[in-house]
Amino acid sequence: MPSDNQKGIEFPQQGNTKQKGGKKHQKRSIGWIIGVVVLILISITFILPTTALSGGNNSIEFGRYNGEKIELEYGNYFYNQIASLASQYPMDAANSFQIYYQAYYTTVFETALRQMAEQAGITVTDSMVNDAIIQSGQFNNENGTFDPEIYRNASAVEKSAIRTQIEEVLPSQLVLSDIADVKTSDAESQFVADLNGRTRAFEYITVGAETYPDTDTWAYAEENPAPFQTIDLSVITVATEDEANTILESVQSGEKTFESAAAESSTDSYKDAEGAMGRVMLYNLEGQLVDSTNATTVFSGAAGDIMGPFQTYSGYAIYRINSETAAADLEEIDNLNAVKSYIAENDPETMNAYLQTKADEVYQTAQASWDDAAAVYGVTVTEVGAAAPNPASSQMISGLSATDPDYRLANAAYGNEDFNREIFTSEIGTVSAPVQSGSDYIIVRSVESEGNNDLQSSYMTSLYPSFFVPYVTQSDLQSSVMASDSFEDNFVNVYFSSIVG
Repeated sequence: MPSDNQKGIEFPQQGNTKQKGGKKHQKRSIGWIIGVVVLILISITFILPTTALSGGNNSIEFGRYNGEKIELEYGNYFYNQIASLASQYPMDAANSFQIYYQAYYTTVFETALRQMAEQAGITVTDSMVNDAIIQSGQFNNENGTFDPEIYRNASAVEKSAIRTQIEEVLPSQLVLSDIADVKTSDAESQFVADLNGRTRAFEYITVGAETYPDTDTWAYAEENPAPFQTIDLSVITVATEDEANTILESVQSGEKTFESAAAESSTDSYKDAEGAMGRVMLYNLEGQLVDSTNATTVFSGAAGDIMGPFQTYSGYAIYRINSETAAADLEEIDNLNAVKSYIAENDPETMNAYLQTKADEVYQTAQASWDDAAAVYGVTVTEVGAAAPNPASSQMISGLSATDPDYRLANAAYGNEDFNREIFTSEIGTVSAPVQSGSDYIIVRSVESEGNNDLQSSYMTSLYPSFFVPYVTQSDLQSSVMASDSFEDNFVNVYFSSIVG
């Protein structure tokens, strides 16, 4: 259980729970919690690297909860969680830590829930387990329904393993079912409905990098030419370094052409163009590579060179140089805008000084005529649908993040109570002074909401008790478990010493 100073779910004392609670759970329909159980069930046959448990190590302890070991050993819950994730994602260097940690996190939470179930005296009956087996889908036919013949033909080992897994997780799931049964008062639901009933719509003008003068952009590129050098490249991207090396060898040996290898194996958006990327700026390539210095290596090559593999944020890439480096052609609007974007990201002081002045000019015009401001300055106008004030981005309120297609207004409003109060309480049609959103400035005008406030309010009223309360309560419980004084966490040290080491 979470420590006394942590927020959590309190259960009745064991003496009363066995009789009252047991009767309650026998009456409960098991079907609705099977969805969670099925996620925990895994195939009996799987392949998982077990080198960590070799060399005489029967188990590896990663931490403790309430004194109980959170350990990895063959066939236990932790092990099966890793196996399940490893069947969905490759167990390589890029994924290993996340797979082990997710399995560990799930095991800690399941351990806490099981201890809660034991303290509350929650037990499961044979009929509950049988219902769970039927509804688990493990013995379904092609029509998606339980087939007794498939069950009878399954091996005793398989049936026993599935039954054991369900018996292990059902008490924990019953604890979660109790959490989902948390009731809310009518007044609380009405309060949430009222929060969602005060909606307003908006329009905003964006003054961003694209408004920066072309002449200043040219001058900046001439003074700082290195980031804007371009090179014509083709690329093949695959998931692992080993796969990339195999493909590289086949291309270098002449077994395959670069184009055919890209069309057959590449996983990026250039696959359909046989790997052709076209001309790429140095700073853009740097942003794609985990080690940005590899971009300089590529740019130093000669036409025809094949280089890599280099690790990118989406796998491992092999590049072929189609033509050597050249200065960017700023007559092309895409290149010009790329330089402007670079200035906004990497030299914000230079860009911000101009944008702030320009935004003030647009604001002055917008106060007199909103339409003239957009037309005269050629700036973008974004329409934002009906939203309720939500400065903290609560999931219980349908705020700007749900209705702002470009997210600039939502970004500017997040956590800014004064700005939220101004735009949601000022007279309809009021044009607000420029406010910064990322590297851009926006000028906002409130407009009449065309949304149905009553419909939105009614929707949230029904959704709040059935979805948000169970979700938030479970989320709080997870946070309570992981922050509990009863939790001894040594995952990182053990992972790097016993798994990686």
